Amino acid sequence: APEGVQTLQQRQQRLDAKANVAGGINERFYREQLDALGYTDATIEQFQNLDSTPDPEWGEFWRYYWRVNIPADANISWQTCTSTCDSAIRTWGDTVAECVIDKLCPSHTVVVFAYPEGKENAQN
Repeated sequence: APEGVQTLQQRQQRLDAKANVAGGINERFYREQLDALGYTDATIEQFQNLDSTPDPEWGEFWRYYWRVNIPADANISWQTCTSTCDSAIRTWGDTVAECVIDKLCPSHTVVVFAYPEGKENAQN
C-alpha cells in the first residue's frame, strides 16, 4: 500500500483490537495490544514502583499514572511538495492506538502517551 494508506488487513487488525478485546490489568496484555497495532518498539512505563517519581510533589498520585512510549518515527507524516497548502508540516501520533489503550485501561488509572525521538529513547 502507498505510504500513509492502511491495507485492509491493517484496518481489520485495528478494528479487532479496538472492539473485540476485553481489558486486562497487566503490562503484558497492553504490550500485546500495541504489538497487534504494529508498535513492537513501544514500551510501557509504570510509575508506582519508582523510587523517585517524575514530579515528587505529586507523591503517591503517580501510582495511578502510566506512560506508553511510542517512538516518534513509528508513524510520522511529512508535508511534501504534493501536499495541500493547509496540511501540517509534520504530524505524529496515533489516535487509534491511544483510543484502544484508553478504552482498555483500568478506570482508576491515567495513561500518558509520549512520542520520543528514536527507538532507543522509547526504551524504559
